[in-house]
Amino acid sequence: MAIQVCGKQSKTPYYIEAIKTNVYSLEEINYFVFNHINLVYRDFFCEELFDYIEKELGREDMAQDLRELAQEDADLKDFIRYLLSESYYYSGGELSVVSAYVMNIDSMSESERLKIEADGYFKIGKLESALRVYFDILGRMETEDLSEAFYARVAYSIGVIYARLFMVRNANSFFGYAYELYPEPVYARACVYMALINHDEEELLNTIIKYNISDDTLETVRARVGALRREIETSEDTVNFIYDFENGINSQTIIDNWKEEYYERTS
Repeated sequence: MAIQVCGKQSKTPYYIEAIKTNVYSLEEINYFVFNHINLVYRDFFCEELFDYIEKELGREDMAQDLRELAQEDADLKDFIRYLLSESYYYSGGELSVVSAYVMNIDSMSESERLKIEADGYFKIGKLESALRVYFDILGRMETEDLSEAFYARVAYSIGVIYARLFMVRNANSFFGYAYELYPEPVYARACVYMALINHDEEELLNTIIKYNISDDTLETVRARVGALRREIETSEDTVNFIYDFENGINSQTIIDNWKEEYYERTS
């Protein structure tokens, strides 16, 4: 939770073009930077902002320090760290959440910034918005020189969203695509587990064949379907590995929630 600091409220707004919103306080500026870090570029920290902080918000000290960073041609991460830490609006724990992004923000590609946006949508339950941005990222594969592992993570995230919507075969399609891009066992396992969770023997067989499972192994897997299903329902590790953002929630609850959401969407 943010530290509640009652800073000066200006009668004159400062317009943030990236979100097309007027702000009236240092807290609101911090909120924008903290929650929309993917939209923050070096040109956000400009003389106009420094003047606003100094003259409208009464923080001459901050404005001067920001100007000195500009004179030193500091990196974007330095501006962000200073603004968030010196305003004392966010706690140390909250600041650590964005530290990894801030560390690499000066070298981030557009797709890497978009993934931050999509992950943010996912975390607050805006699944359709998250899907839109994830698909946008995959559409940039030919134009941005990023690793196959990165795009595999994006495809996997799409699969997780479809899984939450109880669209199992769509989920498996993207889990499989993730595996094709970057053959991490976790992606293949996700396909198998989704088929098991859905009691979809046909999809299970298709998945086993796709990943070249032998006949002997196939029979073994068939014999263990019941045990594996119980494992999925009780294993925190398994649930966490498939559903990155749902730690600590019983898988049966997840399944029930998926079904409820699915029926609501299709009724």
